[in-house]
Amino acid sequence: MKKINLLYAFIFAVVFSACAQNKPDKEAVFANVWKAVGGKSTFEKSRYFEFTFTPIRDGKESMGRHHIWDRYTGDYRFESTSADGAKMVVLFNTKTKVGKAYQDGKQLPDSTANKQITKAYAAYINDSYWLMSPLKLQDEGVNTQLEDTQEINGQKCDVIHLNFDKVGLTPGDQYWLYVNDATGEVIQWKFLLQNQKKPAIFEWEPYQDLGNGLKLSVKKTNTESNTSIYFPIAKVLQKVDKDTFTKP
Repeated sequence: MKKINLLYAFIFAVVFSACAQNKPDKEAVFANVWKAVGGKSTFEKSRYFEFTFTPIRDGKESMGRHHIWDRYTGDYRFESTSADGAKMVVLFNTKTKVGKAYQDGKQLPDSTANKQITKAYAAYINDSYWLMSPLKLQDEGVNTQLEDTQEINGQKCDVIHLNFDKVGLTPGDQYWLYVNDATGEVIQWKFLLQNQKKPAIFEWEPYQDLGNGLKLSVKKTNTESNTSIYFPIAKVLQKVDKDTFTKP
């Protein structure tokens, strides 16, 4: 009996060891993601970002929202156009949430401007996450865990599950990022937003160089709803005009 028990113990130890060796290490997966985007140091040296967030449904592009961001200082320029053609420019700081707003070139009073700053800040949170989520996996307040590997479109993927500790505007959101084990690129994500019951899945197009060696996917598509989020402009800028964050 003792020999049988020892045999079972030995078999269990071998199987457990093999499983442990095959289970991906979270830090190794993060390192693979960073390598795919061009490296953490590349991101840290990338100061100015310009991007346009454009939803596409059934092949028709919606009006895009345009962003220019000084990541070091938090200075921000947000531009949008309403359905009736009015052009809004909001100049604010993401850290202080203080700034000014202009409609068709005319400065708005503070009470109206503050509402536009709140909307612009929400757009910054949402739109930048669609573009830059692989860069934010290790941000403060982000909880991550690895789930079982899956095969997506014939590619072995590490699966990172994200939830949040009261950060952002919708901390109840959950995300699952599917990372191509061979390349480190996120090729798909699934998310369940805090006010929704059904998750959505978007496939990511291959990464592109935004400049300065930083690489990200600029189009994500949900084939079920025939909807895409597209960034026709997505750049890392070396410098910006001195008036970018001060004049409409």
